[in-house]
Amino acid sequence: MNIKRPIFLVPFFIVLLLLVRIVGDIDRDIRPDDRFQVVGVIDGDTVELPGGEQLRLLGIDCPERGEPFYDSATALTSALVMGKTVRVMFSLRRRDAYGRMLGYLFVDTLLVNEVLVRRGLANVYVFPDEIDDDSPGRRLQTAQAEALSEKIGIWSIPRTPEPYYLAATGSLRFHRPDCKAVRSRPRSELIRFETREEALTQGYTPCRNCRP
Repeated sequence: MNIKRPIFLVPFFIVLLLLVRIVGDIDRDIRPDDRFQVVGVIDGDTVELPGGEQLRLLGIDCPERGEPFYDSATALTSALVMGKTVRVMFSLRRRDAYGRMLGYLFVDTLLVNEVLVRRGLANVYVFPDEIDDDSPGRRLQTAQAEALSEKIGIWSIPRTPEPYYLAATGSLRFHRPDCKAVRSRPRSELIRFETREEALTQGYTPCRNCRP
């Protein structure tokens, strides 16, 4: 006996198979050994990858649009990576709050994050678990110390000094004395720096809110 199946089941199963395929592709992170071509440069520390993915260069902070050296940082990143085959080294933090991938970007053996810092076109923004003797984070700190000593790029901009600067114990950020991040903390939980340069040379990086 020939039993006819309802015709509506056929498109239903086709749609189901497509959904399984799409869901399987959602949030598929590029593997550390993947190589791909940069298709766009958004700013100094953000590039666009095939498929609409964005990569935020880990451990650094370039000037924002409208700030000094924004154009220089963006131009340098574009010259280094645009249209080139690159490699990404991931850290523990694979994506940021905006869904962008986070990683250290290499062109052959050249660490782009480090070049930007060494040219004075980015400041270091690492976390304690990203720095050890062999890590890219440690290389970034060394590069920043050199750029700072030469007073190039962002380190050449004159700043009105604060009476002192503060950092919370266990953090690598330093702040102006009135920054809300440290304002209400007990003094026993704070580290004091007499100058901005003192904090920077010890591996601390400026707070993104109070921008000391």
